[in-house]
Amino acid sequence: MSLRLDKFLASSKIGTRKEVKKLIKAGVVRVNGRIVKDPSFDVKENDVIEVRGSKVEPPRKVYIILNKPKGFVSSTKDPRDPTVVDLIDHPYSEDLFPVGRLDKDAEGLIILTNDGEFAHKVISPKYAVEREYLVKVDRRVNERILRDLTSGVKLKDGHVAKAKEVKIVSEEGGEISLVLTEGKYHEVKRMLSAAGLKVLSLKRIRLGNLKLDENLSPGSWRELDEREVASILEGGSEEKDKNGT
Repeated sequence: MSLRLDKFLASSKIGTRKEVKKLIKAGVVRVNGRIVKDPSFDVKENDVIEVRGSKVEPPRKVYIILNKPKGFVSSTKDPRDPTVVDLIDHPYSEDLFPVGRLDKDAEGLIILTNDGEFAHKVISPKYAVEREYLVKVDRRVNERILRDLTSGVKLKDGHVAKAKEVKIVSEEGGEISLVLTEGKYHEVKRMLSAAGLKVLSLKRIRLGNLKLDENLSPGSWRELDEREVASILEGGSEEKDKNGT
C-alpha cells in the first residue's frame, strides 16, 4: 500500500497539507535517507520518513474513552452547544468523532475515534454490543415494569424495544441498571416513557465489556489500549457466530 508523501506527513500530524508541501519543497524531508522534493512522491509501508532528521511515525488509529459531562452534545460541531470533541486536547482531535451518541443531558462513557470500521461495528445491531446505563426515574420500579421492559414495550413510532437486562439498584427502587444492545435515538427515555416512567438522570457506565473508568472525572478522558478496544466488541452476536455458539 502506498500513500502520497504530503498526505502521509499531514496524516502523521506534521502540519497541514499546505505546510508539509512547503517542508518537502524546502528539502528537509528524506525518504529512506534520500531528500525528496516532490509532494506527490509515493511512500510505502516500510519506508523510513524523516523531517529535519527526526523519524516520522505513521498515522495511527486512536481510541479515546471520555466521561461525558452534561451539557455537551455528541457531535463534532454544533452551532449552539459545546461538543464532546471540544473536551479532547489531542494531536488527532480534528480527526475524531463520537461512536454513537449520548443525549445532551446524559453523562458517562462515550468513545471517540478516527476508526470508521470500528465505529460501524459498535453501532451496528449486527454486533449487538451491550450498553449499560444507570437511570434514576421519578417513581419506584416494580416487578411488572421490569417484566415489561425485558419482554418489550411499544414506542410511539411502533417500534418494540426490549432491554436485555433490567435490575433495581437502589433500596428506594427509583434507580435501575438497564442493558440494551441497540443505540437508537433517545432509546432509553422512550422505553421508560412507554413503561410509565420519567427519566431524571441517565449515565452510561459500560460499552461491551469496557466499564467507565472510576478515575475519570466528568470531562476527563484517556486513550484506550488494544486490549480495552477489543473488549468493547467482545461478546457481540457477530463474535458468537464466528465461534459457532
